[in-house]
Amino acid sequence: MQQLDREIFELLARPMRIEELRRLLPGIGKQELKTCVQRLTQSGQIVKNKKNRLAQAAHFGCIAGTYLATERGFGFVAPDEKDDRGDIFIPPQAGGGAWQGDHVLIQIREGGRRRDGAPRREGEVVRILERSREEIVGAVRRRGKTCVLEPASKKFPEIILPKAHLNGAQPGDRVAVRMMYYGEGKVLPQAAVTQVFGENGTMQASIAAILHENGIYEAFSPETAAQAQSLGDRIPLDALAGRRDLRDELIFTIDGDSAKDFDDAISLTPLENGRVLLGVHIADVSHYVTPGSPLDDDAYRRSTSVYYPGHVVPMLPFALSDGLCSLVPGEDRLTFSAFLEIGADGRRHKAEFSKSVICSKARMTYNNVNKILDGDAELTEKYDFLTETVKKMAELADVLRKRRMERGALDLDIPEAEITVDEQGEPVALGYRTRGRAEKMIEEFMLQANEAVAEYMDKHGNPAVFRVHENPDPEKLRVFAQFARPFGYRIDPSKPQDTKQLQLVLDKAADDPRQRALPTLLLRSLARARYAEENLGHYGLQAKYYLHFTSPIRRYPDLATHRMLQKALSGDAFTRADYEFCENAASQSTTRELAADTAERDIDKLFIAAYMEQFLGQDFDGEVSGVQAFGLFVSLPNGAEGLIRIESLPGYFEYDDQKMALTNRAGVRYTIGTPVCVRLVAANRASGQIDFVLTPTPHGKVNETCPD
Repeated sequence: MQQLDREIFELLARPMRIEELRRLLPGIGKQELKTCVQRLTQSGQIVKNKKNRLAQAAHFGCIAGTYLATERGFGFVAPDEKDDRGDIFIPPQAGGGAWQGDHVLIQIREGGRRRDGAPRREGEVVRILERSREEIVGAVRRRGKTCVLEPASKKFPEIILPKAHLNGAQPGDRVAVRMMYYGEGKVLPQAAVTQVFGENGTMQASIAAILHENGIYEAFSPETAAQAQSLGDRIPLDALAGRRDLRDELIFTIDGDSAKDFDDAISLTPLENGRVLLGVHIADVSHYVTPGSPLDDDAYRRSTSVYYPGHVVPMLPFALSDGLCSLVPGEDRLTFSAFLEIGADGRRHKAEFSKSVICSKARMTYNNVNKILDGDAELTEKYDFLTETVKKMAELADVLRKRRMERGALDLDIPEAEITVDEQGEPVALGYRTRGRAEKMIEEFMLQANEAVAEYMDKHGNPAVFRVHENPDPEKLRVFAQFARPFGYRIDPSKPQDTKQLQLVLDKAADDPRQRALPTLLLRSLARARYAEENLGHYGLQAKYYLHFTSPIRRYPDLATHRMLQKALSGDAFTRADYEFCENAASQSTTRELAADTAERDIDKLFIAAYMEQFLGQDFDGEVSGVQAFGLFVSLPNGAEGLIRIESLPGYFEYDDQKMALTNRAGVRYTIGTPVCVRLVAANRASGQIDFVLTPTPHGKVNETCPD
C-alpha cells in the first residue's frame, strides 16, 4: 500500500465524506485524493455507503475476498485478510453475479449453523471488484436455434455464442471464448469464440485446451525462429576468446534415458591437498540468448519448458535446446562452469566461476550409472575410462547428502507417477519413477553449484533471481501435527525451524505402508517455493543461500543468473535496470512455473485416465489420498487416483474439515491413509476424471483389503 493510501485508510477508521477527508489532508490535490480513494474502493479496502460516507470496509461489515463457486448454486468467499474462522458461506441467490475466482466485496450477515453446531458466517456479494478471467474454455452446444458454450467447469454458467461471433466453430467443438458481457438478472452472458481446439471429447482437444488455458503456446514467433536458425549448429571460433578450455578434461553428462537436451555436465579432479575439485559445467545459453533479442523475449514470456508424456513445449527453439546449447558428446560446446573445492567432510572451501568450452566424453544415463555402481561387469568394461571417476563421484555425493541432512534439510523424496507412451502417444504403462544413486548424485552436485553461486551473488550484493522457500504457516503445520499424532508423532508447530521433527516423520513413514500419506500431507502444509529478487533462504533445503543456475535451457531464472554472474565477474557496474530485471524475471518466472505445473498435472490426468480405460469394471486395492465434503480421493499402487462420490457411500456421512475425515453414525470413518477396496466405474480421457465405488468384501464389509 502506498504511503498516501495508507494515511487515507487509517483516517477512514470512522466514516466521513470526501470533503472532510480533504480538509484532513490539506497538502494533497483534489485529483490525487480522488485517485487514491478510487484505488482503495476498487480494491475493496474502503466502502462508500448510500449517504456518501467513506469508511474502512470492516466498519460497514464488509470484507473483500475471492469468490469460490460450487456446482450446486452456493459458494464461499476466501477473505483477503486470513483468520482462523475460515471461508464465508454465500447462499444461493446471494452471489451477486460473481463467477469462480472473481475478487468481490461481500457484506457479512447473520448466518446459520454448520452440521457440527458451530456458528457459520454468511455473506452476500454486494460488488464485483475484479473479474478473474476474460476467457473460458468449453464445448459448443446447440440450444434450439442458438449456440451456447457449455463450460468445462460446471462452476461457470452457460454462455450465449452469437452467430456472428462463432468464428467457424461448430456444435461439438471444444473452444475458448472471450467474454463480451457477463450477464445481469435474466439476461444471459455472451462471448465470442477465439480458438477452436477440435472435437470435444478427444484427448487431443483437451490437451490443446489445457495448454491454451495456461498460456502455453507451441509456436515461436517468426523472428525467434529466424534468429535461432541463424546461429547455425557450430560454435563460432571468436566465441572461444577468454574462455577456459576444458575440452581435454574428462567431462560427461548423466541424464534420463529419454532426455534430449543436456544442459549440465560434471567432472571430478583429485587435488594435492586431499580435497577434490568438483566441476559443474552448464550450457552457456546466455551467449546466444541476448537481452532484448527475439529469443530472449520469447524465453521470458514462457519462462519454463513444459513437459507431458511423450512431448515437450520448450522454452527455447529446438535448434538451441536440442542443438547448439545441448552438451552432446563429441561436440565442442560453450559452458559456464562452477569449480567447487570440497573437503573429505563435504565442506566447500572454495568456489570459482568461469566461462568455458567443453567437449563431453560420454552421454551417460541414470540407468547405466546405477548399474555401474551396482557392479555391472559389461557396462564397467564399456565405460572403463570413467568408471573410477563415477564411483568417486558417488562417494562424494553420499558425503554431501549426509552433511545436508545433518544441517536439517528435508528429504521430500515423494514418488512421482511415470507415464510411458508408445509412438502414437498412447499410454502403455503407469508406475512410479524411481531414483537411484545416480539421480541423487546429480541432485547433490547441482545443489552445490546453486548454493555456491547464490552465496557469491548475495555476499557481494549483486542482483540475482533467488529461489526462496519460506517457513511454513504455523496453522497448516498445526493441522499436519494433529493428523500425525495418532501415529505417535509429537510435532511442535511453533518450532518450524526444528526440521528434524519433520524428517523423523518422513523417515519412519517410508517403512510403514499405513503412513504413506504423511509425506504428501507434510508437503501440502509447507509454503510453495518461488522466485524472488531478495535472498530469503530455502526452508526445505535449510540453505541460507539458494538460486537456480544449472538449467538455463529450460528455466529463465537460470539464464538471468548467468547474465548477472558474468557481469559480476567482469567487474561491470550494476544499474537500476539490472535490479528491475531481476525483480520482473522473478515475478514472471513464478507465475509461469505455476501455470506449467498446473498444465502438466492436468494433462497427466488425461493420460492416466486413458490408461485406466482398459480396466473398467475391475477391482483394486487402494488407499484414501484425500477427503473432501463431496467424497474420497483414492490412490492405487500404480499412481492412478480417482474419486468415490459421497452419494455412492453406504449411509449418511458427515465431513470433518479439521480431521479431514468422513464419518457416519455407525462409526465408519474414512480419512487419509485408510485402505479401501474399489471398483473402477469410469475413466474419461477427455476430462481426466476417474470414478470408483467401494467394493464389498465377501463378508459384505467395506474398508478392508480386496479379496484375491
